[in-house]
Amino acid sequence: MDKNKTQQTLEHNRQVLKTSGILVLDKVDHMPTLQEPFISHDLVIGLILGGTAKVEYDTQLINFRPNDMFVLMPNHTVNITEVADDLDLMVLIISNEKFERMKIEYPSGYNGNLHYHWQAHIRLDERLSENIHALLRVLYSVCWSQSKRKTTLYHYMIESLFILLQDHCQENGITTYKPSPHEMIFSHFVDNVMKHYTESREVSFYANLFCLSPKHFSSIIKQQTGKSASEWISGYVIAQAKSLLYYHHHLSIQQVSQRMGFPDQASFARYFKANTGMSAREFREKRGG
Repeated sequence: MDKNKTQQTLEHNRQVLKTSGILVLDKVDHMPTLQEPFISHDLVIGLILGGTAKVEYDTQLINFRPNDMFVLMPNHTVNITEVADDLDLMVLIISNEKFERMKIEYPSGYNGNLHYHWQAHIRLDERLSENIHALLRVLYSVCWSQSKRKTTLYHYMIESLFILLQDHCQENGITTYKPSPHEMIFSHFVDNVMKHYTESREVSFYANLFCLSPKHFSSIIKQQTGKSASEWISGYVIAQAKSLLYYHHHLSIQQVSQRMGFPDQASFARYFKANTGMSAREFREKRGG
């Protein structure tokens, strides 16, 4: 598929997701191995049908193989590091806004969603994999149909998908992961960076939320992840900035800097170059923007 055709397909898929809040893709044979973290703003659920892939979800390294599922929660960092040539998967994407509404309207299907905050990877037996594949195939048909009852069909079928996964975990003794106190600090730190990264990029701001000194706080984060709190903050900020620069070509660099919460474009430019080694304009041009 040539570059123009690929871009047209991506734009069409984004429009479908924007319109209905849900997108289902079949026979996905590649993922973007950018070798750098990016932000997934939507809920992404996938079933590996063939091939393998290696993905970092926050600090969690996951090796995917056939009959594996992944549930990537919105606004976490994802780094796809390796993809096999024979990769084959189905992907269900639900916008964050749509997912929040569904959790409220159909709570029984999503009452275990925090499980996936800690464990994004589920290994299925062959029978359940076949059943979920069949369910995703029906969702795919609904996604690309003109049915006037799409919303109702989506809700019940996606709720059924989560219930199947919950039952599988219970039947196989897969209990919700119980994080240690330091892991909880890291998790809440990530949540707070997601919430406040446009307000502050200072370690002291986040340490104060935990009533800890910046030095002690940063040592906890480094102990848990191998990266300092400052590296985590800048990594998340840069991933968000790159997402805006790459996917939102209609925004000027000044508008991107405003959305990122910088006082002016010059401050954003200095921050971006200090953390990437290139200017925001160079990044946009390099990525074909």
